[in-house]
Amino acid sequence: MTCLGQCRQVPRRVGLTLSLLLVGLLAGCAVRQPPETALPPQVETPDTWAAAKDAAPEEVSTGWLDDFRDPLLEAVVAEALANNQDLQTAAAQLEVARQAAIRAGAPMYPFVSLGAGGSSNGDFEGGDSRTSSGVSLDISWEVDLWGRIRAGKAAAASDFEAAQADYAFARLSLAAQTAKSWFLAIESRLQVEFSQENVELFERALSLVQARYNAGIVSELDLHLAKLQLAAAENSLRQTQASYEQAMRSLEVLLGRYPDAEIALADDLATVPPPIPPGIPGEILERRPDLVAAERQVAAAFYTIQVAQAARLPSLSLTGSAGTASSDLRDAINAPDPFWSLGAGLFAPLFAGGELKANVEAANAQQQAALHRYVQVVLGAFGEVENALANDEYLGQREGFVRAAVLETEGAVRQATIQYRFGLIAYANVITIQDRYVTTRRQLISLRNSRLANRINLYLGLGVDYATGPGQTAVASTGPEEE
Repeated sequence: MTCLGQCRQVPRRVGLTLSLLLVGLLAGCAVRQPPETALPPQVETPDTWAAAKDAAPEEVSTGWLDDFRDPLLEAVVAEALANNQDLQTAAAQLEVARQAAIRAGAPMYPFVSLGAGGSSNGDFEGGDSRTSSGVSLDISWEVDLWGRIRAGKAAAASDFEAAQADYAFARLSLAAQTAKSWFLAIESRLQVEFSQENVELFERALSLVQARYNAGIVSELDLHLAKLQLAAAENSLRQTQASYEQAMRSLEVLLGRYPDAEIALADDLATVPPPIPPGIPGEILERRPDLVAAERQVAAAFYTIQVAQAARLPSLSLTGSAGTASSDLRDAINAPDPFWSLGAGLFAPLFAGGELKANVEAANAQQQAALHRYVQVVLGAFGEVENALANDEYLGQREGFVRAAVLETEGAVRQATIQYRFGLIAYANVITIQDRYVTTRRQLISLRNSRLANRINLYLGLGVDYATGPGQTAVASTGPEEE
């Protein structure tokens, strides 16, 4: 008797019993949920930031881009988010992760296929040939007895959530990088303008020395020193011009433009916004997308262990088929001879040379690596915020001192020039004072930009969004759609 006949004689009660048994097995093998990711005991998270103990306990606000009051800056950040190729790459990788999550969950459902075929055979002696054809609907399904497929789906979903968070952090990082590049380009242009002022200053100094030398008042040494100083200023101007164009091109590449150093900039650096409330350290664990991504990778590693463990247990596969078979294709289409069949197979791994056990051990090691990586990323994030908070104060103090130094050196240059004109001091003394003036002026320009860059680093370290509207980080809040 064929399998078809046997299958037709199976009582409905037996089939119902088997179905209930499968449901019970599936319900009894639920996928374990990962424990809450916590920092090790030796890492104590304080209630306040060490570098901002006196800060008001206010909630961290979003929309730091508005704090700089620069419409041009807002425009270039929007352009970078729309056109930056690295961000487009991250978006494509996010889609890859989404499809991987869908693919991982596909085995939970039966695989249905439609088949059609035919064959013809005979002998070479000229006998009658035999032709057969048929169409069928085939179904195969692996019963997830031990939760292996569901754990794999959960791991892929966690990977997708990590990819979502990585993409969100990529957007925040790009906005911060664009803003810092914007201010760096402005600083570079200010340095060029100051270098041009220096050339004019030293040209006037050379004219003064030349006049005194022609009058026989000073020696040829003063003339050489003045010419040397002017040549050095010309050289410095060329260096700052090259740095300025390089900064412009770097910014244009971020924006997805051709780097021709032609972008229009603001006239001056923005004013550093007032201090911001940093909140408490523990808040960044949920607010910073890169920390969320690291935590989701720990969860994915936890589910991967379950996949490896379940692979060592027996697996059950069900198959079914229904269709028609005939010696003539026309009869097959008219379905004169329908058939159906059901089957089941239980497979248990017996020996794999230690591969399955090694997979479990490797999955455990990967989870430990993910845990250590998470802790290291969190500690690094705390360090970034603490450094930015401390530098925010120190840089502000330094700017005040350097501004005072600039005022003093400006006055010293004027006095030294007058005294040299009347022969009261040597020209070497004038050069020393002028060099000090140039150094402090350049330092002031750099400090202004450093304060802006540090403030942006603080925003990024705290995980503060650059925009105020909801959904600005463009991270999907839902999981992958199954198709």
